[in-house]
Amino acid sequence: MKKLLIIAFLFLAFIGCDKDSLNKPLSDILYVRSNGNSMPAYIYGNGKEKVFMLLLHGGPGGNGIEYRDGLYAELLEKEFAVIYWDQRGQGMAQGKPKKDDLNIELMAQDIETLITVIRNKYGNDSKIFLYGHSWGGTLGSAFIVNKERQKLVSGWIESNGAHDLPFLNRESVKLFITIGNEQIAKNHSVTEWTDIVKWAKGIDTNNITSEISGELNAKAFEVEDLLGNDGELAGSKPSEKLYFYSPINSITNFITGNKTNALLNDEIEKTSFTSQISNITKPCLFMTSKFDFVVPPALAIDAYNRKTGTNKELKIFQFSGHSPMNGEAELYANTIIQFIKKYN
Repeated sequence: MKKLLIIAFLFLAFIGCDKDSLNKPLSDILYVRSNGNSMPAYIYGNGKEKVFMLLLHGGPGGNGIEYRDGLYAELLEKEFAVIYWDQRGQGMAQGKPKKDDLNIELMAQDIETLITVIRNKYGNDSKIFLYGHSWGGTLGSAFIVNKERQKLVSGWIESNGAHDLPFLNRESVKLFITIGNEQIAKNHSVTEWTDIVKWAKGIDTNNITSEISGELNAKAFEVEDLLGNDGELAGSKPSEKLYFYSPINSITNFITGNKTNALLNDEIEKTSFTSQISNITKPCLFMTSKFDFVVPPALAIDAYNRKTGTNKELKIFQFSGHSPMNGEAELYANTIIQFIKKYN
């Protein structure tokens, strides 16, 4: 791949960052220009210690600010500053998604550009912890397995992260069968789970096409409803209040996000960073959930085992699906807070 020239422009109401501004709760918006795209980063929280959590949202097709919802976000922002960033081709990022300038490596370079902007704004002594949920785990892994890029951050937090799609699909099939049989034994939604187990057993795990991968993903969200109805999951879905008080245009987000998802799909389906996890020397927190069929817990467990050194942690949430920040918000936030404080 040709070496790309990355130019970042910082469009702000003010350029400087004095100590008094950091002593107050942060509420900033930065616009980062990188390889033909302009991407907003919304920064909220406690900037006093100059510790930032750079959030890589899910999707592809999501946006950063949708993660600023609920108790977990409130707890995190009391301790640190959280950067809710819209990735290229998503949210309110400016720049029409095109196949020629949309790939995982280029988006990993966008992260590097954003970190440069953050340090220019808040100081070179700023400490940045990278966090990725779901697809954000794919993108974050692309960044962090690079030995030079990982020097830019203080740690890596992967939550229910899809860093290996082929492995993910195989484990998803296994989980449908295992959990399905457990639920049938508990007399939970027996008819539905019987059909699901039969369907999963019919999938050839050595030949999972992109169509089957899509079916697995869709079914994963369906079974969360079953598990919730049968009392296996804690908490609730996001409040959706941000849809009414958000800078995100939902129509723009939907259209560009879906296009970006489609353009990246072929690459994502083949992507695996599993063999490169041993490259990571920075502290790592791998988080997953017992009932996550979207990204099964086997991925986090395997990543934890492959990560060398002792500066690693694994947390499995016992009463959650794909988004434990909703179901077990306080425990989720405190797990992140304790990790960042430990390695800050």
